[in-house]
Order: sequence, then structure tokens, then C-alpha cells
Amino acid sequence: MGKQLKLRRQPTASDAAALTTTGGCSTLPRENMRLDMVECGSFSSSSDDDSEKKDDDYHHQLGKHHYHRPAHESSEGYYHHHITASSALLRLIPPLSILTLLPFLIWDAHPKDWEFFHLYPLIRHCEMVWSSLLQFSSWPVMICTFLAVAFLHKGSSSHSTTTSHLDVSSSNKENGAPNTMSQSSTLAIFAQSNWKMPFVISIIFSLLVIINMTLQMVCPHSIWNPFIWGWYRVYLPADISKTIESACLHSSSIDSIAATSSSNNIRPLCLSEKQWSDLSSGKFSSYNPEDVSAVERGLDFLQNQSGGLIINALARNVVGSIPALRQNMDGLASLFNQESSHTKLSLVIFENDSNDGTRQAFQSWSEQESSRKDGPRYTVDLMSCGPKNPNCELGIMDRYDKNPFTTPTASGVGKLGEFRQILLEYILGKSEYDSYSHMVILDADLGTSISPLGLLHTLGLESNIAGDYVVASSSGQVWPGTLGTITPPYDFSAFRAKESTGNQKVRQLHQSFCELMPAGDRWRNLCDASSPMQLFMIQSANDATNHHDKPYEVVSAFNGMTLYPMALIRDRGNKARYDSGDDGQRCEHVGFHLSLQETMYVNPKWRMNLKPNKPGGPVGLQAVKTLVYAIFGRPGVVSTLVISKIFFFFIVVSSCWRIGTTMKSLWHSFPLLKNLFMSLSHQICRAGNVRCLFIDVKQGFSMFQVQVKDVYEKV
Repeated sequence: MGKQLKLRRQPTASDAAALTTTGGCSTLPRENMRLDMVECGSFSSSSDDDSEKKDDDYHHQLGKHHYHRPAHESSEGYYHHHITASSALLRLIPPLSILTLLPFLIWDAHPKDWEFFHLYPLIRHCEMVWSSLLQFSSWPVMICTFLAVAFLHKGSSSHSTTTSHLDVSSSNKENGAPNTMSQSSTLAIFAQSNWKMPFVISIIFSLLVIINMTLQMVCPHSIWNPFIWGWYRVYLPADISKTIESACLHSSSIDSIAATSSSNNIRPLCLSEKQWSDLSSGKFSSYNPEDVSAVERGLDFLQNQSGGLIINALARNVVGSIPALRQNMDGLASLFNQESSHTKLSLVIFENDSNDGTRQAFQSWSEQESSRKDGPRYTVDLMSCGPKNPNCELGIMDRYDKNPFTTPTASGVGKLGEFRQILLEYILGKSEYDSYSHMVILDADLGTSISPLGLLHTLGLESNIAGDYVVASSSGQVWPGTLGTITPPYDFSAFRAKESTGNQKVRQLHQSFCELMPAGDRWRNLCDASSPMQLFMIQSANDATNHHDKPYEVVSAFNGMTLYPMALIRDRGNKARYDSGDDGQRCEHVGFHLSLQETMYVNPKWRMNLKPNKPGGPVGLQAVKTLVYAIFGRPGVVSTLVISKIFFFFIVVSSCWRIGTTMKSLWHSFPLLKNLFMSLSHQICRAGNVRCLFIDVKQGFSMFQVQVKDVYEKV
């Protein structure tokens, strides 16, 4: 019987000397098996019985110990790809350093409230930096990368797998058969690369972000944001009025309110836990004494100390949002002591150039409220533009409708600053509002609950913050392009972080980012919503690890709804002005807050969640125009953004890929360690009174001597 010997490389002289032949099949000793495997095949045909018998003889002669070995041990990959703990540590240091140390080097604004046994602020800081650079949460990116390593990367068997593919391919060529393994072999080699597969994954994530951003802007909907499903709730104002009317609110002083809460300790203000959550957009609990105390202080101020509250809003083509605004006003009216003559509530509106019936809807609402049989609960004051133009038909084009190609320097804020200044001067010049203590400026088109308990909480903040300083809400939104993984505060353009030496670098980088185009260009307005540095600063300021649910200082913020003390505005006089900057591209709220020359705060517990299908900014056709302008009008800026996004995705993915492949190689080595300890435990249990025992561990381990000081009792 003839045998065919297939060797993958030519044996050396020393190998030939050590070669032994058994039953016509040549093998090398075990120490030389680091060469590739030896295959034996038959020249002539024989019966199955003879073949099986000869195989059994061969197996017996070769030895069960050498022949029946694990597949991973029988390949060269076992020796080269099964890494030791020390080599694994060396391979893990670079990617771990990139993921953990790089965020502290490229930007500042480092967390301060951390300790050796409290490292979460540092971890959260790294996560926010990477999420801002990617403009997508880093956690899904890491998880997806690790899953790709688990299912695509072949780990320690890669070498043997590739070699097997090459052998099959070579065999097919010899036999004239088609090479069916070439594609799978190519894919296997591709998957083992430390940069090819991470680069592909980075491209996929970048395209996913761009496509998702386009869909969310053009056709906004929660379906594009799967990561908010199940937890992101939009609180609507439909039932606010009925809920507040059932509460114990009309007490003459804070003492009686506290007594009511004390006698109903499970239901403070006679509201259930669910009602507390609904009236605060999910931020307050009736079981939290700090929440209850601040709300009670705010209620006492509103009913017994405040001269009144003004709701200030601009309106244009918002007829669909008026019902929600009316429900919010009805709810706020229930907070006031109707028997007191010095507490007031007024909605003051500036409307212009609407073509959907917005002005007529406000006029009808005003008439209905003023003609109530039991008297008006509040006033709806719709501002006129004088006897010659009472309906404010100004003929001004909407800022989002302007052609960005023909007017590249058109203001990104339009006439908003001028209209807000006109409305502010109207309020200050009207004697009916002289006694009003506070003013809330809000966006009329949001259509969500304004969190009445959040407003009371803000009025009741300790140290009379709301009496001396401007306080903005922390209303959240789904950020386009993130699939719902990031829900930062609303209105990036109005945000300016508190300036300090600790965040100087990140502020300067943001300024340089906005200076990619010259002053006056529309980009100077768009850059706030596109800047990774701005996203990081607003996320960092609004993160609970930094503010601990306490009001935090900023230079400017709006977030869709802000509370202003009227005394502060009156004290500034003519200097309190809305200003869009020298080039007309700065958000008007920033200019106004700077003119007040006082720090301001954001109350993280005064929150409303914007509707995913009705975000701030342009949508639909207006969003298409904005995107087309961004791509074709400023190709250099867009190219920079896309390349940087791919680059940072590649940094994160390649680092996670290296970590994953290293850990997978260790995992392939883990069965050896597992077998060691199983054998050790088994022999100890059987040892009985044996004090010292030796264990021969075959898979690469030397002798282990185990000293057993205490004799194990037999179970």
C-alpha cells in the first residue's frame, strides 16, 4: 500500500534526521510540529475495512496523546496567536491610552469632583468628549465594534483557517476544480486586518450619521431615533389645568401650605406621585423633600409676593401650536390666587406676516378669555404695529426662505432681535405691567408642557436666585444624526459656557471652528449647531456629574424658555437690548444676556422634552435648502466636517478593535487555564490526607507544586 506524503515546507536536515516513519506515513517529533501539519493520502484504493484498520493501527502507533489534540493546538496559530498576559497588556496599553487619555489632552474643562474610589466623573468626561467628536454616543460604537470582533475576527485560528483555505485552493487547482474558497479566504484575511475592517466600520457609522441627520431634519419623526424608544417622553399640556385645579394650592402663606403637605405626607400639595411627575415633565418626586420645599416656596412667592407674571412670545405661522399654548396658560392661571387683586398673568405676543390664520386665532382667544362670565383669568395682549398697519403685515421674508446662494451673508437670525426688542419696549412702556415681577420668554411653537412645577421650583430656588438673576430651563431635544443617543438641551446658538481658565482651550477651539469662514458669512450662525466643542460644552454643563441637580452658571442660555426678573431689566434701562452682533449672525439671546451684565443660571430641574417630530430649527423644504447650501455653498467646510467625522470614528473603532482582538486571543487561551484549575480541584478533592501533590499540565504548563496546609474534609 503506497502513501503520499504532503509537507507544507521542505524539512531541514535536522528535521530529516528526526523523521520517523510509521505505516508509511512520515511525521516529525512534537517539538518540530511548529512546522505545518503533515498530511498522508493513499495512492491506491482499498476497501473501507482495510482503510479503517490501517487508520486504527496508525492512530495506535502515533499515540493518542499526540493525535487527539485540540484543533487550536494542532496549528501554528496556537503558538503564535495565543498570547501571554504580559504581551496582551502591552497590546492593550496603546488603545486604552487613546480612549482614556486623549480626551484629557485635546480639550480641557476637566471634571473636579472625582476621587480614587469615585472615577465615574472621569469616565463620563471621556464619554462626552468622544460623543461630541463623533456627534454620536460612543457606547453604541464600542459595542458594535466588539460584536464585530466576536463574529468576524477569527482570533487564534486565523492562521490555520487561512492556511486551510490556501490548501483547499491549491488542491482544487491541482484537481481542476473551481476555486470556491477564494472569496471566503479573502474575506477572512480582510477581517483579520487591524485597520481594514475598522475603516469599513467607520465609514458605515459616518454614513449612518449623515443619513439619519438628513431624515430627521427633512422629515422629523421618532422612528429615526430608536434609542429614545421607551424612555423619552414628551409631556403634553392637555390635562395640566384639571390636575392643578385638584391640588391644594390656594393657601395664604407658606406655613399653611407646609401644614397641608405635612398632614398629607404621602401626597404633598394633594398631588399623587404621578401628578408630580406629569406636572414637572418627569423631574420631581413627591418623596423628595428638596423638590417639595422649593415648589412650595415658589408657590408662596407667586401667590403672596409676586406682582405678576408676563409670558412673552414671538409668533409667525404657529396656528397649530396655539391650542397647546392656551392649555399651558390655563394651567398657569390655576397657580395664582384668584381672590388676590395684585397677582396677574398676561400673555404678550408680537405676530407678523402669518398666512395660516395665526393672528386671527390669537384675536379670537383674547376675546373669549376677556368675555368669560366669571371674569378673565389672564389677558391675551396681541401687539399692534400702529394705526396704519394694525395687523403687522411687514412683508418680511422668513429667514429660512432666503436663498443662501444669492445672499450668502443673510443673517441667520433674521429680524428676531429687532422684533424681540420692540416687544420688550412695548412691555416696559405699558403701565399695566409696571408691577409685574417676572417675565417668561418662550418659543410659541414648541407645543409641549412648560412644566408648571418646574417654574414654581425656579421661583423658589434658594438664595433668591430667580429674584436677582436670569434662569433658563434645561429643555431637551433629540439631536439630528444621533439616532436618539444624544438628547442635549435645546438651542445651541443661544448657549455660551461660563468662561474660566479651565475651559479656555475648548472655547478657543470652538471660536477657531466658527472662523473657518469670514465674519458675516451664514456659517458664523450655523457653526454653533455643528461644532463638536459647543456640543461638549453644553453637554458637560448640563451633566448631573457636574451640576448635581443644582442650578449652574452660564454666560447665556435660552433652551426654549427662560425666566427674567423685571427689576434687573428695568435697572439696565436702555442698555438692555437685543443684539445680533457686528455681522448679524450671533443669536439675539446672547446679545441680550450680555447687555444685562450679570451672570445667569440654568435650572436642570425645569425641563420640557421637545417633540421628535417638531424639533427646533428648519424642517421640510427649509431644511433641504439649508443642507443643500451647506454642501454646495461651502464644500470646503463640509469636507472638513466629513473627513474629521470619519477620522474620529476610525480612532475609536480601531482602538476598540485592537482591544477586542487582544481579549479574544486571551479568551482562546482561557480553556487551558480552566483545565488547569479543574484538574487541580479534582486532584485536591481526591487527595485526602496527601499534603503535597504535583500536577502535570500538558498544554504548555510546567509542574505545579501545591502546598495543602489544611486537610480537606471529604464531602
